[in-house]
Amino acid sequence: MKNLKKFILMLTILGCANSAMAQRGSIWCFGHNAGVDFSNLQIPTAISSSVLSRGSCASICNTSGQLLFTASTDTDLASTGYVTNGEINYPDGSIMMNGDSIIALLWYLEMTIMPIPDDTSKYYVFSVGVTTDPGLWFSEVDMNLNNGQGAVTQKNVQLLNFLMVDCILAVKHGNGRDWWLMVRKSPWPPPNNDNNAWYLYLISPTGITAMPVQNVGTLNGTNSGRLTFCATTNQLSFVNAGGIIELYSFDRCTGIISNPVNVEIVSLPYPKYWSSEFSPNGRYLYVSSSTNPISRLWQYDTWAPNIFASKTLIWQTSLPPYTIGALKR
Repeated sequence: MKNLKKFILMLTILGCANSAMAQRGSIWCFGHNAGVDFSNLQIPTAISSSVLSRGSCASICNTSGQLLFTASTDTDLASTGYVTNGEINYPDGSIMMNGDSIIALLWYLEMTIMPIPDDTSKYYVFSVGVTTDPGLWFSEVDMNLNNGQGAVTQKNVQLLNFLMVDCILAVKHGNGRDWWLMVRKSPWPPPNNDNNAWYLYLISPTGITAMPVQNVGTLNGTNSGRLTFCATTNQLSFVNAGGIIELYSFDRCTGIISNPVNVEIVSLPYPKYWSSEFSPNGRYLYVSSSTNPISRLWQYDTWAPNIFASKTLIWQTSLPPYTIGALKR
């Protein structure tokens, strides 16, 4: 754990001990063999995981809170993504059958895991190409195979064929069964005159369905951006390294993104906003920034008449490593 290139600042933990969805996310695996078990929200427990990554990482449990598998990028595997079995307290977990060479390239929010609706054994692993391997990709995992250890049955199926922003996001559908997958197009290569485009997919028992492209909000000029969703208020936030902070409304039944609110615009020198997260009731948006040699944590009151004027510095550090990692609730 001491070799983490990034670290996670946990603002608050929101969940219900008896909720199946909360149990799905009760174990976080990240960094260099690091992890936290939130099965008991009153006493989170540090664990050693099979993940060895400086970038993207995702993990998923079954409805009983047992870790099934992880997906991440690995510097020791020639900058590729991989899926590992769900061992806990293993310093070097085994790669799942056919789980090697998942398209991903050591960025920070380019992978996510999603249960396939109405199927208790199958999962999608989605990834995006940020600087190489252009596109949105998916692989499929079947946990019934290989004596219950799981296997990747489809790998690197392409859905889009251009470079993406480093901000893949999964949001539960309003029907409580399906999912929305959300990605954004990279500004590279220029021109980027359509770079406020949002690409959504509906994930249902019938498969993966592309929705109409939506052009909403400010043009984004960098491939380093982050998306966050607040289920309490149905709000999205988008932040990027150039200084954009925007809020949107998201209809979880229709998939419509609307009502863009520009909290901050691109400014020089770049504030290098790295990540964001909402408070449980959605009132406060927390944003991390990483400018050498200081990392900062900002708070915005989204209920204020002037959200930008509510900006408050609540924490900073210059201790190495100076870069704050993802904010996660």
